[in-house]
Amino acid sequence: GFDNNNAMSSMKWIEVLTFNEKKEPVFGGPFFSYDKDTIPKPPQYRFGIEFKKGARVLVNYIEDLQMILVDHLISENDDTEHRWTYVPDGDQEGFKWENGKWVHIDKVFTYKIDLKDADFYLGKPPGDDKLMDSKGKKDEKKLQEKTDKNKAKENGKVPINYDN
Repeated sequence: GFDNNNAMSSMKWIEVLTFNEKKEPVFGGPFFSYDKDTIPKPPQYRFGIEFKKGARVLVNYIEDLQMILVDHLISENDDTEHRWTYVPDGDQEGFKWENGKWVHIDKVFTYKIDLKDADFYLGKPPGDDKLMDSKGKKDEKKLQEKTDKNKAKENGKVPINYDN
């Protein structure tokens, strides 16, 4: 949920809803585990994240990853005492459902982008499969292959192989 908190910060919350033996709703519980963190801490009954008013912070369940993604926050001016200075830094933390608990993951994405030979005007996408050369000229064959592959994936079909 979203909480407007105060004039300087907002908050987002995750809370687990269960039902007791009488079928009554129960909010919270020791469902957020930090046992796998570098410095483990006790389980939390709900998860809350406070950040600078107006910052866009992701806290969402992502079906493809089967986990809750949460933007990692840092202070925009090294003022770690005040949460209203916290903004996303581009990394994501997460929670994965394991054995009846949401287990915290410090860093969800661990890949590094190779900036060797990067063209800072055109950019260099991760990997070696470029659709354009350094002058911006399209490789029409590769572009068509990618298009066909994406369409085939959407339709559940096997993509065409142009190399044969």
